[in-house]
Amino acid sequence: MTRITVAAATRQRPRMLADLLQSLQGLDVPQGAELSFVFVENDVILSISGLVDDFHKRTGWPARAVHEPRQGISYARNAIIDAATEDGADWLAFIDDDEHVRHDWLRLLWAGAKDANAQLAGGPVVPVAPAMGCSENETEVLAYYERAAKVSNMRKEVAMTSGRRFDIGAGNWIADLSAINVGNLRFDPDFGLSGGEDTDFSRRAYKAGLTLAWVPQAIVTEEVARARLSTAYIVERARAQTITKFQIMMAESPKTAKINALAQILSKGASGLLRIASWPIFGRYSYHRGYRSLGIAQGLLAGLRGESQARYTQVTGD
Repeated sequence: MTRITVAAATRQRPRMLADLLQSLQGLDVPQGAELSFVFVENDVILSISGLVDDFHKRTGWPARAVHEPRQGISYARNAIIDAATEDGADWLAFIDDDEHVRHDWLRLLWAGAKDANAQLAGGPVVPVAPAMGCSENETEVLAYYERAAKVSNMRKEVAMTSGRRFDIGAGNWIADLSAINVGNLRFDPDFGLSGGEDTDFSRRAYKAGLTLAWVPQAIVTEEVARARLSTAYIVERARAQTITKFQIMMAESPKTAKINALAQILSKGASGLLRIASWPIFGRYSYHRGYRSLGIAQGLLAGLRGESQARYTQVTGD
């Protein structure tokens, strides 16, 4: 019997975590597998024990709460890997605390990984409106996120088909735990507050020889907090993510990273301004893409200056 551990890290978002647990209790159990669950509280105190205990009582599945007081998503996810290893898991699936799963999510994700003989596999994360609804302007930003996610997912599917490398995010992720441990793969604490730790992990896993797979049928939905439904957040998120990506670029190829960054600053700046100016012709998606391009240019410039950022010090959502 194969043991699959499903896990999530959380911090100060009890309502969202409760909604995730509600969706997880409807999971199909894949044939030939048994389930267990680990939830890590990445905060100064452990406050999720009651929610996790209630989940265990409702489902009968083994579930435990783990406390990781060192702030940073990398520490939390590494604590999950260690806990799943201690529990004797064969496979480890990650989900985020602001997401919901379909009943067939885990069955499809695991099957897709096995069919591809992959040790690391991921699936789409589809953004949805916040529980309390959103304004007209926020709805436009949400539509941008939805379309951007579709484009990203299609590119990953094409990359897998053509044998090219692609990155797998930890919001919808399953891994062969023995392969992770044999390769001594962990999330880098240097990216724990900035984000991008899963991109870095995915690329190091690929370099270590793990086979990656994309499973488009294994869909999860992500509730987008209202604080993220603004043009200003699109810019800041793109800037923050790009600083981290620049740091990864520097680690991979320091000789070319700076030259590529300078070229992209010019191209992204120019294309961003053009997209914003032409939005009456091409629509609001082009408008938001333009601001994202400006955020990327800002992030590359900040990276060249040696700046860092700590996007995950502030909690959005509840």
